[in-house]
Amino acid sequence: MNEIASIDEFLAVAVRACRAGQDAPWTLATNVDPAKVWERVEFHGIAFLLNAHEQHLTKWPETLIDRMAEEARLIALWEATHQKSVSQVIDALAQADIESVVMKGTALAYAFHAEPATRRRGDTDLLVRPEDQDRTRAILRELGWYRKDDPHGLYYQEGWLHDAAGFFVHAIDLHWEPSDRPVLQPVLPIDTFFEGRRAMPTLQTHAFHPDPAIMIVHAVINQKWHALHGYDTENGRLAAARRLIWSVDFDLLCEAMEHQDWARLHAHCNTHGVGPLVAEALRGMSADLHNSIPESVLAKLDQAPMDDTLIRYFANPDSLAQFWIDLRRARSWEQKRRLLSTRALPPRDHLLEKYPGATKWPTVLLQGRMLLETAGRALRKVGQR
Repeated sequence: MNEIASIDEFLAVAVRACRAGQDAPWTLATNVDPAKVWERVEFHGIAFLLNAHEQHLTKWPETLIDRMAEEARLIALWEATHQKSVSQVIDALAQADIESVVMKGTALAYAFHAEPATRRRGDTDLLVRPEDQDRTRAILRELGWYRKDDPHGLYYQEGWLHDAAGFFVHAIDLHWEPSDRPVLQPVLPIDTFFEGRRAMPTLQTHAFHPDPAIMIVHAVINQKWHALHGYDTENGRLAAARRLIWSVDFDLLCEAMEHQDWARLHAHCNTHGVGPLVAEALRGMSADLHNSIPESVLAKLDQAPMDDTLIRYFANPDSLAQFWIDLRRARSWEQKRRLLSTRALPPRDHLLEKYPGATKWPTVLLQGRMLLETAGRALRKVGQR
């Protein structure tokens, strides 16, 4: 077992012990640098969780304890100001008769975690219907939000920022599809997010989250995506199959599932070809937290047919290969046109990031260069078949 794997296993044991109200003594070798342990704590998003159980962290290095305590204080302050900023938006949308659904991290934080700050995240994902995009943008501007410089390649979401009390810049990812990728949109139909939405008054009177069955599917897709493409941390982009906070998410979601929710999850997986992916994620959670998912539940998920296109999509992390699959799965010619134009004509900022030595080049030449390189990659792939 390498050092990172050893640290991860130690942290999994600590999370299990803390959640059970038991001691989690320091058992790592004396030559393990606490700074490396902190890097994995930060990656797994568990600083607040561990700090809340500091009394159980016996013989942990003081430097690490202090680092987690400081991080927890910042997270708590961020959470308080973030809730205020996001709540104003949700309330204003409701007053304008615009339905919205809070997704992913913030939905998990306020609907399932006992303390929302435990669920560390950098933004709130907010879903509105496509026909409400323009009115939602107008409301965001009225409340002092402004557009974020999004990374190239987003099609169905956009970032909005808001300065809060001089301390933080908060972010909302505004979605008009639950997934940004056409190949994944049939797996996460927008109507299921609105039809089964449930009230979330702990965040705001008019806040809603999707039902737990669709949240499990969404979390599985999100985890699978990050396993391929990595996850942003203070130390750069890191890739891993699981994060411990995601395992805690799955555990809390499963605890909240009732019989009809499991039936709905199985039906959804049978219809959309994702059962084995869900079973894989739940088994991973069980390996991390040592809880038990009934084998009958997992067996049904395993037996659900797996969509062949999704198998190919998640088998290859190459963005160009995934783009061609997305293009073929686009639901209309207009959608295909939009995907092609966005891919072929990226903004200048993105091009300069890709080609930092070409600052004096005109944008059209930079775009041409990228098109030629993309064509070359495509031809090489064809030649390798």
